[in-house]
Amino acid sequence: MKLINRGFLMVKPKQPFIDWALGIDPELMIDENSEGSIYLIEEAFWDDDLIIEKYAKKIWNQECQSIFEGNLEIELPEFSGNLNEFFMIELGCTVIDLLKDPISREDL
Repeated sequence: MKLINRGFLMVKPKQPFIDWALGIDPELMIDENSEGSIYLIEEAFWDDDLIIEKYAKKIWNQECQSIFEGNLEIELPEFSGNLNEFFMIELGCTVIDLLKDPISREDL
């Protein structure tokens, strides 16, 4: 096991995001119990609201792109900059890698 020098921000969809996503693709298997996405952030942070605000636009774009997969004809829901409207959010500062294999990275 190895401690990784990152914190995390996990987002899980709330009903407004779910409703938008199902309007795009009614076959999606998405609900409030859906698996969340983990975003690695700096390990040390003191203000949850500031760290969420710092990454809100990037997370918003990634979560929306995962639904419409680059189809530019789809209208995104209006985003006020407040992720809490669309996602349940959890933050933490401990990330432990249980595997021996090296971590790989891929640009999105």
